[in-house]
Amino acid sequence: MSIIAIDFGTSNTAIAILTSQDDWDIDKPKTLCFDDISRDFVTSEGIASLVPSLVYVSGKQQFLFGKQVEKKAGSQVKEQDHSKRLFQSFKRDIVANFRSPDREIDGERYDVEAIAEIFLMEIWQRLRSQNIEPTQLILTVPVGAFEAYLNWFHSFADKIQVPSLKIIDESTAAALGYAVTRPNALVLVIDFGGGTLDLSLVRTAPINKNSQFTKAEVIAKSDAHIGGIDFDCWIAEHFLRQWGITRSQISENDWLKILKLAEQIKIKLSLVTEVTETWLDEQMMTREMILSQAELTDILEQNQMLDQLREAIDEVLTLALNKGTSKAAIEQVLLVGGSCQIVAIQQLVISYFGKSKVKLGKPFEAVSHGALVLGQAIAIEDHLRHSYAIRLWEPYLNQYSFYTLFEKGTTYPCQRPEPLILQAAIAAQAEIWLDIGEVADISQSEVTYDALGRMTSSQLLKQSDFRSLSINSRNVPRHNSEADHKVINQDQSESNQVCIARLEPLGQLGSDRIAVDFAIDERRVLIATIKDLLTDKLLINQQAIAKLE
Repeated sequence: MSIIAIDFGTSNTAIAILTSQDDWDIDKPKTLCFDDISRDFVTSEGIASLVPSLVYVSGKQQFLFGKQVEKKAGSQVKEQDHSKRLFQSFKRDIVANFRSPDREIDGERYDVEAIAEIFLMEIWQRLRSQNIEPTQLILTVPVGAFEAYLNWFHSFADKIQVPSLKIIDESTAAALGYAVTRPNALVLVIDFGGGTLDLSLVRTAPINKNSQFTKAEVIAKSDAHIGGIDFDCWIAEHFLRQWGITRSQISENDWLKILKLAEQIKIKLSLVTEVTETWLDEQMMTREMILSQAELTDILEQNQMLDQLREAIDEVLTLALNKGTSKAAIEQVLLVGGSCQIVAIQQLVISYFGKSKVKLGKPFEAVSHGALVLGQAIAIEDHLRHSYAIRLWEPYLNQYSFYTLFEKGTTYPCQRPEPLILQAAIAAQAEIWLDIGEVADISQSEVTYDALGRMTSSQLLKQSDFRSLSINSRNVPRHNSEADHKVINQDQSESNQVCIARLEPLGQLGSDRIAVDFAIDERRVLIATIKDLLTDKLLINQQAIAKLE
């Protein structure tokens, strides 16, 4: 038996394997290294081999990966369209639901999903070439992963025809990756990588009295779309201002060089107090890049990154306290991800919890190793990662609003205690549609510069972001019902809305018309039952609306 876990990261990807001869002879997880595409990273516990999450289109259906791309970036010979052919940070685009424009290269069009699939497919083929035939694949995802990202992972698994697929929360896996297996241990995992910040407060417990395995109960979660690639940009912009150069005055290739040097400076500053690098531009002019740990801390503060980390920690602690768990009860704080190597971030975390509680020995491998352990007997008592709401049209205000159905952190299976009463939105309405979506809090800030080039930033602004699930609803299996049907109206096609109730007689403004009972089953599927208040008829009986996360 061979089980593979892939921790697909924004900057780097870890691949780990667990093998056994039988159920009683299970080896320890180990990280796989691919000689020509893997890169070694130094940690306090040794060397970690990771594959940089990079793809370079070198020709028609020809690609370079990981360290191969870094070697090309360091060479003197480059194609004129080097920046167009280089893909990086593509995982973050999928997770955050952002979409970079498609690129046309050698007559082929590439989007972020296609590049991510090419990258993971290369890893999969390399496993097969080493005669590794996985019986199970475990993929890890950020706490705040939206439905579209999870569906994309399932689609990839279908294409490679893996016998068994499990998708596991990165932060929960990290707890077991740090070998926290004692029952009732309460640990906070801070997973800070290249693209996302994820926090999970988890409590461990044995599956049964005689079990050697551990399950994890998630107490509280928080997340933000910020990470190491943002830091690289801020450091690069810091030097451009020092030199009196604007981004528009340099080529895209030069910008990529500066970004790479900024990343190297950031990594080295985890070990020394000051770093010097040299940038050689396309005109063969050299410029020094000198940065200290104190200056890096100032850059992070000015861009409100440390504020966002404080806010995420405070949110987790508040959620935990509301459930009767105090900050003092947290036994260990586990740091995961390359960004946790930054001294300023470590100091902030230590200021919250004390040095003795903070562990940082496995920043790169904890997630993939823990996923393998957790995958042996996956039994996670989990909560919803996001709040879920229904979008409603307010005819008198002439605008949309949303009404929360289930709050973030709700355990499942569960049911709303009271039905939701809905009215017709327009006169003579023939059908009512449900538009269910995920609700996330999005933080925003504005960075400006004064006449002397000093950076200042505005106070963080928070707003709720509603992301409809209806595009994915057509893939959800439905329960049988005589009234279960779909109708296309004037504004919505069948592919992006699900009609849940037809009104006979037609609905009128100003009067309650249907009552909707919502529940979430053990598979995290949202179930709706609808009753017509006018005719007292059951219109929908336990229809699956959407798969929740």
